Amino acid sequence: MSHYQVEGNDPCDWTDWESAGKTRGGPCGRAAGSWERYEEDAEAAAALGANAFRFSVSWSRVEPRRGEFDEAALERYARLVVRLDALGLEPVVTLLHYTHPRWFHDETPWTSTASVDAFGRFSARTARALGPKARCWTVLNEPLVLVLGGYLDGQVPPGIASARDAARALDHLLAAHEAAAAEIRAAIPGAAIGVAHNMMGFAPERARNPFDRALVRVAGRFYNQALLDAFGEGRWSAYLPPFTRLAGRRPGLPASLDFFGVNYYSRLHLRFLGDGGRIGSFAYRDPHGRGLTDNGWEVVPEAFPPLLRQAASLGKPLFVTENGLADAADTKRAAFLEAHVGVLQAAEVEGLPVHGYLHWSLVDNYEWLDGWEPRFGLLE
Repeated sequence: MSHYQVEGNDPCDWTDWESAGKTRGGPCGRAAGSWERYEEDAEAAAALGANAFRFSVSWSRVEPRRGEFDEAALERYARLVVRLDALGLEPVVTLLHYTHPRWFHDETPWTSTASVDAFGRFSARTARALGPKARCWTVLNEPLVLVLGGYLDGQVPPGIASARDAARALDHLLAAHEAAAAEIRAAIPGAAIGVAHNMMGFAPERARNPFDRALVRVAGRFYNQALLDAFGEGRWSAYLPPFTRLAGRRPGLPASLDFFGVNYYSRLHLRFLGDGGRIGSFAYRDPHGRGLTDNGWEVVPEAFPPLLRQAASLGKPLFVTENGLADAADTKRAAFLEAHVGVLQAAEVEGLPVHGYLHWSLVDNYEWLDGWEPRFGLLE
């Protein structure tokens, strides 16, 4: 779970984004109250039979002012880790899940190399505070999504729309992953370091149209493969027509990764030359008649296996770090879970190195731009 989506009352860049009226769902406010109730969340997860619990640490709580750390906040997360261990739940810690302290974008933005040092310092303090019971770390959650939303189309903080800034931000995020991995390993020898990457299925809107099919290949290369190249080869080059290229080189990046996390939800259908003169348009469809989720996403477990195979080409252990659906009435959830767990059973038979599955999410929470309407939780 992302801290912001469940903890509540956490002033940060997203709080200001909401106050400026840039979300559709209103303010997060108290969220699900997990800051006070994390132990109850953990006990609920254990009662469901889980053996792992993914949570993220709020940078804005831990370092509300640059260089000033809140020891009480760090101790709160440390107590959660102790309780998870006592319940037999492996803590899976995420360090960056979209939000930033209020000072960050002005003082050490991702477009600046200062961001790498700032994130490394935060990572070091957090790792020392949580200690050796926190053995599994997803340093960055969906870094490409953050770059595309925050630096290319300006839909999320910091609200920039610049291909040049997007390229810089991605480079510094990956450098920050390296820095954080080094700090975590120094504090917790033997810790496993990973990244959580959103992977999307793509299909041509018109199955036999060569331009739609070409657009699918371009989208898959840009959205799914570029980050695999970065962590597998230490270099990446992703092109999105007509003018966007994200490229860079970090030779030490592959050594900073122990496992690769796949976040998978749905599939987009692409059509060449979309509305308004764009290179293409995209839409969620329901060709199998299963019904779209509450937030309009296709339920398509058959798009999952090729993405797992693509991720497995990295040669690292895989975790499914997110998978779920918005379904307030719970009419589709059971079939969705059965189908996607069935994919993992088949992947195991195939020999793919899938070592774990983390459902999104344990409790209903604040869904970023969409607010409270989408219900992803196993618990209401």
